[in-house]
Formats: sequence, structure tokens, C-alpha cells
Amino acid sequence: MRHVLTIRDLGEKACWLLVQQALGIPEAKTTTDFMAERVALLVFAQSSLAERMCVTAAVRQMSGATIYQGNEGHWRKEMQDYQEHLMPIFSYYIDCLYTYGLPVSHWEEATRKDFPFPVINAGSPDAHPAHALADIACMLRARRNLEGSVAAWIGCNNGTLHSLIEATAWFPFALRVALPPHLADSSYKESVARLQLPVTFVDSPEEALAGVDFIFAGCRGGTELANMGSWSLDSRLMRLAKPDARLLLSASPLEAIPVSGDVLASPASWLRLQAENRLRVHKRILHWIFSPDN
Repeated sequence: MRHVLTIRDLGEKACWLLVQQALGIPEAKTTTDFMAERVALLVFAQSSLAERMCVTAAVRQMSGATIYQGNEGHWRKEMQDYQEHLMPIFSYYIDCLYTYGLPVSHWEEATRKDFPFPVINAGSPDAHPAHALADIACMLRARRNLEGSVAAWIGCNNGTLHSLIEATAWFPFALRVALPPHLADSSYKESVARLQLPVTFVDSPEEALAGVDFIFAGCRGGTELANMGSWSLDSRLMRLAKPDARLLLSASPLEAIPVSGDVLASPASWLRLQAENRLRVHKRILHWIFSPDN
């Protein structure tokens, strides 16, 4: 049984395969019958219109059906307390499960074996494999070989950052991270040191952006817009990066660090390409989990 929970769990071969196959789809919105007669359950502990649209579009464009369960009700406790009993029952109705907003890094191998169907992490506080792979696909559109490329992360940490850090083990780019001091998470530094990854941590956005090829706008971490101060991405900061540097948002515009309108509307912004590649990656993930020979 194949699950998609974290980049590290997927491994190098699967990560490269998913990215390369996603880039190989001629048209992101191509329709197929691959998911015909298959049903995907979307279990969202937090609401996210963007993630719900992307996952639903991927399944429906492949002729599948979706069932959506939002954060209302007591399902979280019920699934936690009675997982062993409920999962076999769920298998009568669904073929795969998407989870959103639930931490997954603590799931042990034994726990995963309890699921009689594939589980896909559509985004969690500690991992966002689909976003990371889709954004790496964007990076490969600009550079067929990422060797020597440097990406910067500016803003608060989230699951996408964790997955990008893990991805540096499989993809040849370096990552420079600037986290606001009051929200910095030492566990990232410990993980990087333990795994000896090409990730460095700096203190300011200016240090992070100096001469980079790609810029990831992280999230606000609950910080009010008026208090973001220097952690706002404007044309002045963008000029510190390479002239052809590309910007990728790692959260919705309302949750990401402030990005000025002129930057967001400039050719540097890849917001639309990110959406396209996320659809591509989710489609390839569905092929991968249901086609073990892939």
C-alpha cells in the first residue's frame, strides 16, 4: 500500500518520478477515466478553499468522485479513538483518503498499515509534500538542472518549509531560510544538522535574498499585517535577488507574508504556474498510488 505523507517517506526515486511525470503532462486540465468508479474522501481538519479545489479538480478531471468532510463535528476524536474499527468500514465506501491540517510526522509504520487504502497528505503543519514537489517542478521549468541553484525562504514556518528542507536531500538546490525571531523553530535547525542538508539559516530577509534564484514567501504565522515590518516582500527586497529570480507563494495571499501588488503582478511571480503544477502533481500522485508498477 502506497501512502504520500512526507517527502522523506517518499524517497528520492518516487519524488523525482512524480515531478518528472507531472512536467510531462501535456495539459494540466487533461481529462481521463483513470479514477472512474473510485471515490476519494477529503478529511479536512482546517478549511482551505485552495486545497479543496485542487484535490477535487484532480480527482474529478480523472473521472473520480469525492466526499468532503470539513472540520465540523466530532470526527477527529472518533477516528483517533476508533481508527482500528472504522478504517475497514471506510474501505467499503472509499478508495483513498486525503487528509488536511492533521500532523502526520508522528505516524508510525505500524499505524500506516492499519489503513486499508492509500492516504495522501494534502497539507499539514509538519509536511506538505504535494506543494513542495509542485514548486520544485516550477523551479525545473526555469532551470533544467538545479545544480548550484539557491532558494530563499522568508517568513514563518509551515509544512511546505519542512518538505522543502527534506527535498534538498533529493534535489540539487540549496535553501537559505530567514524565520522571524519570535516564531523561529529550533527543530528545523536540529533536523538540518542531523541530516547534513544544504540548508542555512540567516537572521533577516536581506541576507536570505542576496543573489538567490528562487524566493519562497512563507506564511505570517498569525502575525498581524501591521506588525510584519521588514518581513514584507517589495521591489526593494526583490532587487537583492538575481534579476531573473522567481517568486513562489507558500501560503494563500491572505496567509503569506505581505507581497506588494507590483511584485505579485510582475513576471517574477509564479502564482499561476504554481496552481497549474499542483494540479499536475496531484494527478500523478493518484496514478502512483494506484499503479504500483509505476
